[in-house]
Amino acid sequence: MSDHQDSLAASTWLPLLTTRYMGRGQAEVLQEATSTNTLLKQMALSGAPAGSLCLCESQTAGKGRLGRIWHSPAGQGLWLSVLLRPRIQPEQAPLVTLCAALAMAQAVNETTGLDARIKWPNDLVLEGKKLCGILLEIGFAASGIDYIVVGTGLNVGRSAYPAELAHQATSIADHMTPPPRRELLVRYLAALEETITRLENDGFAALAEAYRARSCTLGSMVKVSGSEEFTGVAEDIDETGGLLVRDQTSVLRRVLAGDVSVRGVMGYV
Repeated sequence: MSDHQDSLAASTWLPLLTTRYMGRGQAEVLQEATSTNTLLKQMALSGAPAGSLCLCESQTAGKGRLGRIWHSPAGQGLWLSVLLRPRIQPEQAPLVTLCAALAMAQAVNETTGLDARIKWPNDLVLEGKKLCGILLEIGFAASGIDYIVVGTGLNVGRSAYPAELAHQATSIADHMTPPPRRELLVRYLAALEETITRLENDGFAALAEAYRARSCTLGSMVKVSGSEEFTGVAEDIDETGGLLVRDQTSVLRRVLAGDVSVRGVMGYV
């Protein structure tokens, strides 16, 4: 696929949008950025409306969770941040991560046919390897949530990740000839608008069945690391997005933060 065929210039995807507001606010489309999340936070503080986005061909300081760097080579992925100003309570903010994961899983499946699965709380995996990472950054006001920046890094091309990470990372090109990235973008924006609207109107209950159906965490043996460490079986997600894990002493424990590794995914055996 030529660079022209896979262009992310706004003129290639704006006419394809089916959304009411997602992708229709301010749009920064750059050849190179430090971090799309960093730039979009600046736009949020300057008053950019919900649905604004920052999209780039490459990042020099892409952000992952827990201070990690996200590898973002030119033309190899969908390096994107979307601005939300959702009508939800602050305690519901973690649910936006689940909404974004569900939206991207649906977009990948509908665009490519690949069965992307959600690893709680913020990764997409394909055949046990990481395909996409999601990072939320939240700004609060006196009245509650001011904005949420939803950053996603979706590996598309064969060079999307370093060779030394081949045991734990994958991309769409590892499984098929990838579609133009604009098709993934447009489908993701539509799915994200739908999931966020349902969250605002009806809470996580409106999304729970679809999320559970795409989860690779629920029903699996998991290791929880962080402030406490234990293993158990992930049984469910609660109304706040917390993971419910039944530990080896049969106690049901609620996990809100920390690393959760899943048997069969990215090296957990």
